[in-house]
Amino acid sequence: MDLIPEARFCAEHLLELHPSPAARLRLLRDVLGQEFHPGQIRNLSKALDQSRHVRLLVEEQRTDGGWGAFHSRCTTSRQKIASTEIAVERAINLGLDGEHPILRKAKNYILSIMRARVPFPDRHERNDRWPTGMRMILASTLSMIDPLHEELEGDRSLWQEIAIRTFQSGMYSQEDEIQAHAALTGATVAGSYLTINNRYALNILGSKPDLLPADIEHGLLNWLWNHDRGIRYLEVPLVYNPPLGKANPLDRWFTSLEMILRLFQRSVQYAEKHIRWIWERRDDQGLWEFGPRSASSTFFPLAENWRRRISRKLDWSARVLLLCAAANSQHTSC
Repeated sequence: MDLIPEARFCAEHLLELHPSPAARLRLLRDVLGQEFHPGQIRNLSKALDQSRHVRLLVEEQRTDGGWGAFHSRCTTSRQKIASTEIAVERAINLGLDGEHPILRKAKNYILSIMRARVPFPDRHERNDRWPTGMRMILASTLSMIDPLHEELEGDRSLWQEIAIRTFQSGMYSQEDEIQAHAALTGATVAGSYLTINNRYALNILGSKPDLLPADIEHGLLNWLWNHDRGIRYLEVPLVYNPPLGKANPLDRWFTSLEMILRLFQRSVQYAEKHIRWIWERRDDQGLWEFGPRSASSTFFPLAENWRRRISRKLDWSARVLLLCAAANSQHTSC
């Protein structure tokens, strides 16, 4: 049984309010199921390609398939999309799939870097973490486009083994994590971005179903959920309700919850309380609205602009329903 059985009905109601092509496509495909609406999905995909958001991705994508900097935030260029990593995440949030020309070009570019055919574009760090960190970021971004790509097999095996060694006692052990990296990567990991709660390692670990044994995944999720910084790079604790009225941490809280539910089947038991809390925040129209968007959000806007408050409400409502659909999927399969 679904965690939020009313989510499908609300998605159908939201579609009647004519949200943007991006929101409509994602509601039909990811909430209601694309097998029931193949013609509409095709038409919406064409309409989405004409949106200013997708046109911006096309205009700023370079001939090599990237967007300049890969991970570091570009500060010298006048482009609006700061990095390849951000562009890929934005494209996926808008509803583009791995077969879209934008993401096919991006995938080929990432593979070219991973196979040492072209250089990684960012400044290289001079420390023992850099080779592992660079490969991790590349593999994570590839996994968002094509999670089961054969190039990721080695990366999955590496991070699977790091996770197993780090949580072998049933709980997180910093010493075990340090020893795992000493043996497997040679990286000095303590206190660095390579600790296993970083968003890139989590993307790799969640790229293939049931990669982690149940006891290891439970240990990871329990530690992550109660960590005072949550997912590294997002930096908001997951154990509390969202920080309302603060656009940037609120967006990162939603992103954290979306990631956990997308990546780990056993995560719904941790997220259930938050999902129900969000569901209860509906207004009299049956919609949600959590305020202005964060300037750094890769999810918003879906609509062409937010000058009209209804556009903001429709976008927020689509995001909530997508989150509920992810929770329903996990809850049903548990």
